Amino acid sequence: MQTKSMVLVVGLCAGLGLSGCDRVKNLMGGGKPTGQVVATVDGQEITALELRREMGGFSSRDPEAMKRAQQQVLQRIIVRKLLVEKAKEEKLDKTPNYNLDVKRGQESLLAELYQRNMASKVTVPTKAEAEAFIASNPAMFANRRVLVVDQLVAAPNKIDPARFQPLKSLEEVKALLQSENVAFQESVATLDTLQVNPQLMAQIDGLPPGEVFVIPQRGSFVFNRITGSKAAPFTGEPAVLYATNALRTRKAQESVGKQMEAIYNAAKPNIKYAAAFEPPKTPPGKGAAPAAKGAAAPAAPAAAPAAAPAAKP
Repeated sequence: MQTKSMVLVVGLCAGLGLSGCDRVKNLMGGGKPTGQVVATVDGQEITALELRREMGGFSSRDPEAMKRAQQQVLQRIIVRKLLVEKAKEEKLDKTPNYNLDVKRGQESLLAELYQRNMASKVTVPTKAEAEAFIASNPAMFANRRVLVVDQLVAAPNKIDPARFQPLKSLEEVKALLQSENVAFQESVATLDTLQVNPQLMAQIDGLPPGEVFVIPQRGSFVFNRITGSKAAPFTGEPAVLYATNALRTRKAQESVGKQMEAIYNAAKPNIKYAAAFEPPKTPPGKGAAPAAKGAAAPAAPAAAPAAAPAAKP
């Protein structure tokens, strides 16, 4: 197959008058999404709208930083399109797995968009509600701290968790891992109580000074020991804004969860299972629908870390 040359914006400017070149530059710099072409790959157009969508809302006041980001994302699109061409040449788009993955992707995207649509209808919490949230969570706001934490990240292993129970220090944990030839990585991190679930933080604060606690994380185990703490009160309007966003996220999650459960329960009479796949008579979660993939609420500052609740090793 004869490959046509790839025409980038720089090449376009060479064949246009000054006004045309300026128009393309303005387009790349964040003009109105009118769909003009910023590059082509074997005749396939890449538009400014596609580029902006790929950038996911990224923006910078630094023109040079913005330009670098645009160029990096544009190259990513170009490479993806080149790989798609190669995949089609090998007829990978005709395989059963491809069709199933496309269907799954479309359904996941539509489900996610519908959840976001439901979440967007949640009313913004009032200032009084935000201030009440701040008052009820002093560890996140008035008593906020930034903790210095020594960490030891152990790779997934088959060590019986009970063997960690009597250990009190990271040195003892390290010795056990070494004796079992388990790989690990040592590091120093910070833990901001603003972003930690209050219940989790209460567990950590209840440990004796220097006591090790472990948090499962992506199949690994992160052993932690607090070595320092600095007060960092979070107050004023920034705190109110943070609390407002956190409350809105919580309300959106609760609202979407209830609506999903109602949708699932209303559809139950029309859901038929093969005999071997019948669900339990009393399914977990009181019959609630399985969570669909994707965010159920608009982006907001996290009120809890991704890790599971802490447990003493």
